[in-house]
Amino acid sequence: MSDSNLDQHAGDMLPTAAASTPIVNKANGELRNFAFLLLENFSMMALTAAIDALRTANLLAESELFSYQLVSVDGTAICGDLGFSAVVDAPLAKLNWQHLDALVVCGGLRVDLQADSNLTRLLRRPEIKGLALGSLWNGVFALAHAGLLDGVPCAVHRENRASLRELFSRVDVKDRAYVIHDNYFTCAGGNSSLDMMLELIASSQGKQFVRGICDILTCDRINDTDEPAFLHDPSEMPLPQNLKDVIGLMENNMEEMLTPEEIATLVGITRRQVERLFQRYLGSTPTRYYLELRLKRAHQLLQQTQLSMSDISLACGFVSYPHFSKCYRQFFNKTPSSSRKQT
Repeated sequence: MSDSNLDQHAGDMLPTAAASTPIVNKANGELRNFAFLLLENFSMMALTAAIDALRTANLLAESELFSYQLVSVDGTAICGDLGFSAVVDAPLAKLNWQHLDALVVCGGLRVDLQADSNLTRLLRRPEIKGLALGSLWNGVFALAHAGLLDGVPCAVHRENRASLRELFSRVDVKDRAYVIHDNYFTCAGGNSSLDMMLELIASSQGKQFVRGICDILTCDRINDTDEPAFLHDPSEMPLPQNLKDVIGLMENNMEEMLTPEEIATLVGITRRQVERLFQRYLGSTPTRYYLELRLKRAHQLLQQTQLSMSDISLACGFVSYPHFSKCYRQFFNKTPSSSRKQT
């Protein structure tokens, strides 16, 4: 290869700083030493946001409060979603587990969500059970495939919530930007990655220290309780609590659908009041909105899982596949099978 070609390909590799020295002077249970497990097509934004929080904390403290290293399954460089490869510090199996507090699986929009037998085997190692476990974006799927999230509340990108719920019924999927629970911490995307790490830092260094990090990173996103807060989607118009409750019931009851009367009773208002709320704020009827939610859920399952057409139609509350196929074709202007072929 010529020198010019070497120069061209050198730009494809994103170098990283060498793994920092593990922090040993810490209280029991503190998360100070992190390893980020990179999956192919991981979100560069989510990863750099998480690392930036740790590095800025060290900068602000003028000492090494936190350490981190990048790892991959086999120790080779991993290509992120921006087309750059990240050089890793070690293969997952070669980590010094005694000098590690937390393992964070880094996902992204185009990460393969199917089970990887080698990765699953590594994540089931006994050393993993002693660590705090985290994920960015949809890295949570790898942890779920390894059976590490049964009964654990977690967050995932909104495009993957339906498939995560369907594939792993024992995982407690929350419609939140990030969730920190006991020894688990998961987030839905890039912005929430930063907020989640700020809250983890606050647990050991205090909220005032985190305010200093926010000042440096220009992230003035502190809510009324002085805790890091995720960004709300500005496109979402504010809805009355009654309407939010109705939508929540619909989202959580798709396989066994609720009747309009049952929904109204559970929310504590009349059916007519429910209809008025939908017309005023959403320009739709409850029945139509419920149907669209179920069809959108079906679309996600078609693209993100290998479930059969019949299983998907049942999971989304349709009494038969022909009925599901007809409704799907009318809404998306294509058949369910054609949606799957395009993935």
